[in-house]
Amino acid sequence: MAAYGAGVIREMNDDGPGLLDYWSKAVGEDPSNVALAREVARRRLVRREYREAAMVLEKATQGPGAKPDPGLWSMLGLAYVQSGRTNEAMGAYRRGLGDGPAHLTAYASLGRLLVEGGRVEEAESLLGKAALQERTNAIFHLDVAELLGQLALRNPGVAPRVKPKAMAELDLVEGLQPKQPAILLRLADQNHALGRTNVSEAILAKLAEPGSRNPMASAKLAELYLRTGRLDDAAAQLEALRRAAPANPMPPYYLGAIAMERRRFDEAEEWFRKSLLLDPTQESAHVDLLTAILSSRRFDAVSEVVDKARLCMKPSFRLEYLASMGFGRLKKHALALDAIERAEKAAEGDARLLDHRFFFQYAVVLEQSGRGADSLARAEKALALKPDFAPALNFLGYSWADQGVRLAEARDLIEKAVVADPDNSAYLDSLGWVLFRLGKAAEALPHLEKAAELLKDEPDATVLEHLGDVLEALGRAGPAREAWGKAEKIESSPALRRKLGRGGP
Repeated sequence: MAAYGAGVIREMNDDGPGLLDYWSKAVGEDPSNVALAREVARRRLVRREYREAAMVLEKATQGPGAKPDPGLWSMLGLAYVQSGRTNEAMGAYRRGLGDGPAHLTAYASLGRLLVEGGRVEEAESLLGKAALQERTNAIFHLDVAELLGQLALRNPGVAPRVKPKAMAELDLVEGLQPKQPAILLRLADQNHALGRTNVSEAILAKLAEPGSRNPMASAKLAELYLRTGRLDDAAAQLEALRRAAPANPMPPYYLGAIAMERRRFDEAEEWFRKSLLLDPTQESAHVDLLTAILSSRRFDAVSEVVDKARLCMKPSFRLEYLASMGFGRLKKHALALDAIERAEKAAEGDARLLDHRFFFQYAVVLEQSGRGADSLARAEKALALKPDFAPALNFLGYSWADQGVRLAEARDLIEKAVVADPDNSAYLDSLGWVLFRLGKAAEALPHLEKAAELLKDEPDATVLEHLGDVLEALGRAGPAREAWGKAEKIESSPALRRKLGRGGP
């Protein structure tokens, strides 16, 4: 009693550590004082003093005069878990499987350790016993259902018999007709996790009814609809959520994602911008905004979006990778090169990001920047990572053909690309060009004609110039001049003007 009183005095003086020291001594002198042991242990656990909490609980559960109490054993199990003493925690939780509400914590906590530890048979047996406990406690049986679901997911061999038990637990909870939104949201989540999407949807739809003021239900319902491809239903829930929580940046972001899925790029851009007004630090929103702009071919907006993103968030591989593409289309080659270098730095050597696609894009940027040798090295790196990557096969093959070197190897690479994508105009142009370089103009012609036909709605100057060169080599001067003339109207060059006899620079 003296030690307890000294602790009270320390509490009055705001001396928390002093309080616990004296009360811990009091528990040691009188282990039968369950209420004091529980309070001391609770305070120790809150302060994350797990070793000290365990010492108090050990005296209260095992010392002379200690009284059996499931709650203290469960608290001791928690102290052991937090101290990394898993086996001792299991032992404590097993001792906590007594009577009264406290033993439910022991069932749930021990079940979780067994599931996470891969002790399948023990976990299944324990959870089977847990399912028979406190049949009116909705939260406890949600815990049991969740653990059974995890057991089935981690161990497919027992899933056929464990999943029905998990579903039975969920049916029990639903039969209790809980009213608390938190319980109903968990019930919906777990039904969805077990594949019962219709049940989950029904619960969420009721929670999301007008007037319920439950934005979380609308959010989860929107997520469910997005996962199942029901875009109209998802959009309706997101609109409701946006009205209920106008400061939340996620509804406009996902409305933008839906617009992207529908290829409504201007609408997507508007939603992503609204989302960024609410939270300018979102990497995904910045990246998807840039994607929408590139998809709608609004290249003039690339600089504005990239500059704002760089000011608002940490370095982003995805943003810089896309930026390099956008600047390349604008022929701002120095900016494109800067962006691809930033992307490489942001990736920090992550091979999942620095893959064959990255090195191919790097090769393109370097080639456009006039660094041909470095460009070829990056293309070869892309092919080393993925030997059948058609864009890199074509890029390297065309580069060699254009330089007039390694023509046999170039032809082999380009032919592999054409096999992978027979109607790709760029690959067909490359094949025609390497055949022309090999002195096979007649073989080259049909490939170039097909490439030009595929591009008749958006003619390409290079393809038309190559077609003219082949036609001239075959003695067809008139059609050659016609092809060169079309190319010159798209993108004039000294070479084309010379071919057309116009001279000048």
